[in-house]
Amino acid sequence: MWRNIFTRNLIANKYAGIIDQINAFEDTFKLLTDSELKTKTLEIKKKYQDEQNLNLVIPESFALTREASKRTLGLRHFDVQLIGGLVLNDENIAEMRTGEGKTLVATLPASLNALTEKGVHIVTVNDYLASRDQVSMGQIYRFLGLSTGLIQEKMNDKERGKNYDADITYVTNSQLAFDYLRDNTALELKTVVLKQFNYCIVDEVDAILIDEARTPLVVSTPAETSIDEFVVADELIKYLRINIDFKVDKKNNNIVLFRSGCHRVERILSVDDIYDKNRPWIVYI
Repeated sequence: MWRNIFTRNLIANKYAGIIDQINAFEDTFKLLTDSELKTKTLEIKKKYQDEQNLNLVIPESFALTREASKRTLGLRHFDVQLIGGLVLNDENIAEMRTGEGKTLVATLPASLNALTEKGVHIVTVNDYLASRDQVSMGQIYRFLGLSTGLIQEKMNDKERGKNYDADITYVTNSQLAFDYLRDNTALELKTVVLKQFNYCIVDEVDAILIDEARTPLVVSTPAETSIDEFVVADELIKYLRINIDFKVDKKNNNIVLFRSGCHRVERILSVDDIYDKNRPWIVYI
C-alpha cells in the first residue's frame, strides 16, 4: 500500500509544473468565443510546425481541449485526468478504474498529437466502444477543427482509407491488425489503406496486448484450383495401400501420407516432388 502511495506521489510531483501551466490558461480560454477557440487551435498548430516540438505546446493544447470538452460535453478534465493524459503522451500505461474517465482522458494526448497532421489511432476492444467514443468524443475534436474517422467491419478499401486519413481514427484492435496484414500482402498501392503510423492510444491495453494477443490472426485469400487435378487425384488414391502408403488418424480427423506413399504418387504422376510450390499435387491428394 505504501509503495503505491509513494509511486502516485512521484508521478504527481513529476507533472505538477505542467499541471500548473495548464490550469493557468483556463481563465483566459474561458473568456474566448467559440470561433476564437478554434482559431487558437490553428495558432498552436502553427507554433508546433515552426518548432517541431510537441512538448512546447502541451500546456496550451491540454487547456484548449479541456475548454472544448466543457463547451461540447459539459465535462471538465480534473487534474488527475490531466496527469493521465500526460502519462499517455509520454508513451506509458495509465491505469484508471472504471468511472474515472479514461475515455475523456484520451482526448488530451489525442488532440495534442493530431497537431502533427500525421494521424492518431485510438484502439478499442469492440465495434460498439469504437463507435460510441467516436461519436461522443468526436464532438470535442470537431469543435477544435480536427477530423475523426471510424473503421467498421463491412467497409471497403476506399472507405477505410478515407477514415484512416482523418486526424483521429477510432478502430478495434482486430480491424487494425487485419488491415495491417492485408496492406502487407497488397499487390497494388491503391489497395493500401493505412498511412504511416504516428501515435496510438490503446484502451484496455492488458486485454488487447496480452489476452487478445494469444489468438493468432490469419489472412487468407481464395486459392485457384483446378477440377482436373482433383479428378486425377481421386483416381490415383485407389493405388495407395492403407497402413503402408498412408494411415487414417481418426482421432484428429486426418490422413497421414507416408514417405512410401509420396514416392508411389510421384512415380505414377511422373513428377519429382508432389510438394513442388509451382504445382503442389499434395493439395489435391
